[in-house]
Amino acid sequence: MLSDVSELFNAPVAAPARDRRLTRRVVDVWARAARGQFPSWEAMQAAGLGDDKDWMFVVDCEKSIGFPYFVYVGDRLAKLADVFLCGADEFGLSLLDKATADIAAAQESAAPHFREETLVLCDGRRILMRAVTAPLADDGTTVSHVVGAVNGRFAPDIRPQKN
Repeated sequence: MLSDVSELFNAPVAAPARDRRLTRRVVDVWARAARGQFPSWEAMQAAGLGDDKDWMFVVDCEKSIGFPYFVYVGDRLAKLADVFLCGADEFGLSLLDKATADIAAAQESAAPHFREETLVLCDGRRILMRAVTAPLADDGTTVSHVVGAVNGRFAPDIRPQKN
């Protein structure tokens, strides 16, 4: 399980260092593709997502009953489905679960929704996660999908050093 995602965490960030502003770039593409209405997933792709697609997901709102119905999950982000969190409220949740937690907020606000949070992995390491979700519409007006992007980095280790 974790051996499949180990390369994501061997560096100080879950997404490459240049992607620390991934959420801002995704919102910029969303706004360019929107042109006064909600953009579609196809319009966002045409606007140029590049390698950012590796850290993105798209959920079909109509088919999401109880759980997100993914129509797209980036290759790198998909691996985070096997990285579990710990804690009373988060036990059994993966990093991908946390990333999709704001789908309803993006639908309801009809605008991009940002989240910054510190998450604790089962091994005790902390990840500073930054995510954005934004509404999409196949027809430009009715929200039919939500796009999201996630990145993060390990928090500095604040445990006292043993002498």
